[in-house]
Amino acid sequence: MCFEVLGFDVMLDHKLKPWLIEVNHTPSFATDTPFDKDIKKNLIKDAMKIMHITNEQKVKYKNKKRIEM
Repeated sequence: MCFEVLGFDVMLDHKLKPWLIEVNHTPSFATDTPFDKDIKKNLIKDAMKIMHITNEQKVKYKNKKRIEM
């Protein structure tokens, strides 16, 4: 399975109408605030749910990466 996470930058005008500013094909996952961290953590969790990735698969992948290092 393959997918891509896109970042959409939107501005709201004085009537709260959304305006698309840009779409980023490589959005940053850096976190500057606790709120930012919470949003991005939930985004990753939701992406894993969509892909039906289990906790067992995550642990197996992490262990494989540790061995490779």
